[in-house]
Amino acid sequence: MPPSAFDDIVESVRSALNAKRTELAERGASIEAALRAYERAVELEIAEAFAQAHQLKHPLPGERAADAARKLARAVAQLPELSSPSPLQPPSEPSASVAPAAPAPKPRQASGKLVIIGALSGREKSSGLPAEVADSAEWIDTERDGVHAVGNLPQRIRQGRVSGVVILDRVVSHKHTEPVVAAAREARVPVAFAGQGGKASLLRALAQIAEMRRERG
Repeated sequence: MPPSAFDDIVESVRSALNAKRTELAERGASIEAALRAYERAVELEIAEAFAQAHQLKHPLPGERAADAARKLARAVAQLPELSSPSPLQPPSEPSASVAPAAPAPKPRQASGKLVIIGALSGREKSSGLPAEVADSAEWIDTERDGVHAVGNLPQRIRQGRVSGVVILDRVVSHKHTEPVVAAAREARVPVAFAGQGGKASLLRALAQIAEMRRERG
């Protein structure tokens, strides 16, 4: 008996959905691999700092946490939902019979200061930031003050007194920032990395922090 036309349609639908499932699994696997690599890189830097502090044998070198974090961010940024509307939710057309919606409320301002950490001596700190950010940002100079520069910043983060952290990861040692990153992760305070602190890098970091604030409500 020849196959039914219904069976052909069902098989086509099954094949199409399985292809979509495979694409989704591949995207998830890519992000999971990047996340595992980031975790290993952070663990390595923690182990290095501990070995140095206690004069122990250093672990074998590996990928730096900042590089792994950037790879993870790129993997997440490639999700199609972040670049285009979901195909399951097409934009609806306005109806003449429906009253216009009230304007969306403005997002609640995050409490606390934006803190920028890095080797800042000799540079114009405000030149790379918008005026409204530069006036209220707090700059921590690890080149001038060393590891003591961060002071009680981890405690302030846990107390909700810091709205975001930008780390100039190419000009500051991870030993200065590891306690800060750990506290921010615990308190769900957004952290972004800005390379050597150039204007474009700072603006990109500020945009990432703003996006993370929106996602966390």
